[in-house]
Amino acid sequence: MDIKKNARLRELLKKPGILAIPGCHDALGARLIQQTGFSACYMGGNGSMASLLGMPDIGLATASEMIGRAHLIAECIDLPLICDSDTGYGGLNNVWRTVRDYEAAGVSGIHIEDQVTPKKCGAMDGVELIPAEEMCKKIKTAVKARRDPNFVIIARTDSYLQVGLEEAIRRCRLFAEAGADLLMPTCVASAEDMRAFTQAIPDTPFFIDVNEFSQEMHNFSDRELETLGVKVVVHPMMSILHEAAALGALYRCYKECGSTDEYLKNGRFMPQREYQALIGYEFTNNIEKIISE
Repeated sequence: MDIKKNARLRELLKKPGILAIPGCHDALGARLIQQTGFSACYMGGNGSMASLLGMPDIGLATASEMIGRAHLIAECIDLPLICDSDTGYGGLNNVWRTVRDYEAAGVSGIHIEDQVTPKKCGAMDGVELIPAEEMCKKIKTAVKARRDPNFVIIARTDSYLQVGLEEAIRRCRLFAEAGADLLMPTCVASAEDMRAFTQAIPDTPFFIDVNEFSQEMHNFSDRELETLGVKVVVHPMMSILHEAAALGALYRCYKECGSTDEYLKNGRFMPQREYQALIGYEFTNNIEKIISE
């Protein structure tokens, strides 16, 4: 548990304006997020699944695998980390342990979703929901389970695409009453519908994910979301989608040319010194000197 990071996240949520958080799927990405100057970091489920297993986000990763990855990310940065925790990995007892384990791993907040177990990525076809009342019990369990009251519980609902705006708003209202710190309706398609959420439940802040799946989807900007009343925006897929495209291009270039010289001459590789600085080479290489001072 990192009570300082948890308190820092609460402070960020109280500040005016929107809190913009990039997503990563590994510790190197988290280091880059910190180096770039962001205030918090987010570990998404879809990207972590792809990176860990090379498989789609259909609930295949275990709680211990995801929490283990979250712990490694949290350890290498000074920023508060928010994580996707799927459905809480089961029933109420699972939710209780999930909260305790993420908290112990140094994570500062998680979101739990209202899908059946095993779940699917919210943008996939065939998503199934649990009853709202069952989800409320999960939220109440999560709130009771946390040891540090600053640990943030986010209630995610994938109901917007499945059953429409009205039911998604109803669920969000119930989840707020159950004690969720933030509300996360996914795949909201328009500014009009986004505003409907924030106006219907003005006393609980909204946490929105923006996914760059295609140019046909509305790509909300931070400024636009702020005007719509959203408090937090995360980009869960940005790192994995870019990595997949960039690595694919690099491997194709090497396959076709038999050399990576084009990338090297055009400055498309991070220089060695910059890379070593990013991963903390100087500290690890001089640990004996550091401890003797």
